[in-house]
Amino acid sequence: MAQINTMYDHIDEKRTAANAEALLLDYRHRQAMAKRSELALQSPTLDGMPSVSNPHSTEEHIIRGLDDQNFIAQCRRVIAAIDNEEYQHILNWLYIKPLPTVQVIMERLGMSTTAYYHAKQHALVAFAELWPPSPSELLVCK
Repeated sequence: MAQINTMYDHIDEKRTAANAEALLLDYRHRQAMAKRSELALQSPTLDGMPSVSNPHSTEEHIIRGLDDQNFIAQCRRVIAAIDNEEYQHILNWLYIKPLPTVQVIMERLGMSTTAYYHAKQHALVAFAELWPPSPSELLVCK
């Protein structure tokens, strides 16, 4: 019988999962920065006094805020595109709207510790497979 090779056979799962986790661990920070940008955006005051700060700082601030908002939206879109609902739950409950403990996640999913950690790694690989290669490629080949 011939063996069928898929792309999944060529992926280094541990390193790919680590890349995806590193990216997702940045989610809450980027979400806070996006909220901060929204709150901090104010119209410049025109008081007639010369300004020492960067005259383009407001524009730069807006761009950084948009980058964070795009990152947040992209993470949510990728998670929603994963076919396996358990994987979606794991990623959402770990990184997007975290539950208090991993034990709570395992109880909600009805998984043993071993099953949970295997599913988590597969969920991270599924995320990495769907993440666009630009600006950062998450997949690591063997």
